[in-house]
Amino acid sequence: MYSGYLDRFTDTNDALILVDALQQQFRVSATSLPADSRVGTWFLIDIQENEVITLQIDMDKTQAAAQEVEERMQRLKSKKTSRFKRS
Repeated sequence: MYSGYLDRFTDTNDALILVDALQQQFRVSATSLPADSRVGTWFLIDIQENEVITLQIDMDKTQAAAQEVEERMQRLKSKKTSRFKRS
């Protein structure tokens, strides 16, 4: 099993899934994705002979990544000071 995330959808209604451990992207039909899949969703992926066999949403990793993004956004929003003067 590998871990990968849904990077984006293509114009041909395919989904591109990036697997860091293999340094590869895999193109699968968007209709073959589990329900509730969206860009940024993490999956547990079974890959055999360079082909995606099964995809399962990794809820823990997806939620952890979303929380990390939210925390970073909050930190950025809290920095209200600017080093530039307004005219």
